[in-house]
Amino acid sequence: MRKDRASKLVKKKRKGLFIAIGIIVAIAVVISLLVYNYIQNPPRSLGFGALGSAHEHAALKFFINNEEPIDFSLPSYQTKSKLIHFEDDNGLIVHRHATGVDLGFLFESIDMKFDDQCITLDNGTSYCNNADKTLKFFVNKVSNDIYDNYVLNDGDKILITYGNETEEQIESQFNILNLVDIPTGQL
Repeated sequence: MRKDRASKLVKKKRKGLFIAIGIIVAIAVVISLLVYNYIQNPPRSLGFGALGSAHEHAALKFFINNEEPIDFSLPSYQTKSKLIHFEDDNGLIVHRHATGVDLGFLFESIDMKFDDQCITLDNGTSYCNNADKTLKFFVNKVSNDIYDNYVLNDGDKILITYGNETEEQIESQFNILNLVDIPTGQL
């Protein structure tokens, strides 16, 4: 009897040890996968400076098929991130409050996506490059191929436009943008 009891106790301890080892291995695998995923896909904010490390302002206008589809002055687009945002019911001026914060992060903060191929609005509608229409990005009237990775500078005038616009239509969009008074310097 004692031998059976001792044998059962040893088996029970061994089973508990195997379960503990299994749990430890499972945790190690999950942690390894999370670390690997982090290394392969670091968060966009990894290179951002601390809040308050910058205070820059830029004017931004956005057109789809030569029309303004989004009113960034609406509450749903105001101050969604402390790092970069529209504020004070103004949908024309972007405020950047940390170094390294790019336009992609601004758009992500308002549930949009912006890159060199597409702009996706917060309602899920995407406008992507195709044979007839393209997404164009300009900073201070100069075509720019950085798109979502662009970090605005104080006083920039940024134009994002999608469609098959003529040069005259793009110039007209710039003229609207040029009317925007941009606050500059540290406030």
